[in-house]
Amino acid sequence: METQTVNTRYRNERHRAVANLLFTYNNIASRLQKILQPHNLTLQQFNVLRILERFHPEPVCNFAIREQLLDSRSDITRIVDRLIKEDLAIRKICGEDRRKVSITITSKGLELLDELKPLHQDMDGIMDMLDGNELEELNRLLEKIRSQLT
Repeated sequence: METQTVNTRYRNERHRAVANLLFTYNNIASRLQKILQPHNLTLQQFNVLRILERFHPEPVCNFAIREQLLDSRSDITRIVDRLIKEDLAIRKICGEDRRKVSITITSKGLELLDELKPLHQDMDGIMDMLDGNELEELNRLLEKIRSQLT
């Protein structure tokens, strides 16, 4: 009599899919962090610098940064404080509403992002095993999942 192997690790395929997404996210985040580590940047700091670069030379408020941040749970104030300490960004208080602040990337921040451009190939390389059709399908499925969560 043949015995059937039962995978008790997952309750069902939905549970397995969520676990796979989380495992994959953690592996990708870890790989990206290793790429950025020699430049003394966290993934969140890099993400904020890229957002500031997109708006440059216009300033950006914390709320606009949070809307575009990959991890919206991140502590924007703490991340920006670190970027300011490293002279990669500046913060200005708006004259008409002292509670409102705007953040701008500095020339040093722009230079750092220019230095990191060769690393984009390493970052993109994380998905090298997928062809164009697979990437489109993956993006379509991930966006479909995300659209149901917001």
